[in-house]
Amino acid sequence: MTHHIEIRMLTKVEEIEPIMELEKVVWKTDVPMPADQMVTAAKHGGMVLGAFLDDRLIGFQYSFAGFDGKQAYLCSHMLGTHPDYRYMKIGEKLKWKQREIALTLGYDRITWTYDPLETANGYLNIHKLGAVCSTYIENCYGNMQDSLNRGISSDRFQVDWHIGSQRVVSRAEGEQQQYNDVPDSLLFDWKQDENGYPVPAAEEVDWGRLEGTTMHLPVPAQFQQMKKQNKSLAIQWRTMTHHAFTYLFERDWIVTDLIRNEKTTPVHFYVLHRKGEDYK
Repeated sequence: MTHHIEIRMLTKVEEIEPIMELEKVVWKTDVPMPADQMVTAAKHGGMVLGAFLDDRLIGFQYSFAGFDGKQAYLCSHMLGTHPDYRYMKIGEKLKWKQREIALTLGYDRITWTYDPLETANGYLNIHKLGAVCSTYIENCYGNMQDSLNRGISSDRFQVDWHIGSQRVVSRAEGEQQQYNDVPDSLLFDWKQDENGYPVPAAEEVDWGRLEGTTMHLPVPAQFQQMKKQNKSLAIQWRTMTHHAFTYLFERDWIVTDLIRNEKTTPVHFYVLHRKGEDYK
């Protein structure tokens, strides 16, 4: 059966109000983003996109205009897909549509945050879309109470998507970097526990491994599942990666890709390069 997915701009209150109900389903929260906030942002340089399957809203993206004192950019604040339709790559479709419209509005950069241990998001943001990251924000949103974030600090990557760059143009054309399943230049090792979850092999990173211009940092492949079954291990990974990414970003390293290979190991690998090279 062929499904027709339509993605379109939403600018009216009556168009945007259904997003609030979708938010409750996606994040299991009783406090969705108010429709009037999204409407106001959409009328002042921001954007609200809806993804529709046969006229049913199944996904959305909300962004607002930002300014860093020198340059305007688009801040992509929320993206959600109904759980029943995540197999349809709605999030990816929304992001490419967002880029298309943002370019017509005159933007050349879109930024947003995501949990670096949520590797499904990382694979989309870094690998497929071509965003990069050199900013780590500790406990970015405080103690969040929704089902996905409750009980662990809300650390976030802040990514930059340089939407007019050759790197992103190549991704839009379907070009992807290919990697070996398990890289050689690992920042630290891991072992598996009795349940198959990865455990860092040491309590601290051996910074003597940090050499050359490329490094790979392992992260758990199934973080949400780990949080439910072994919260202390999930917190250990949060602490370990928090220190590692903070140290690297302070020394001009930048995340440029994510290798996903759950078929062979219980971890994925962030790819980092020194900033001397151009990764826009």
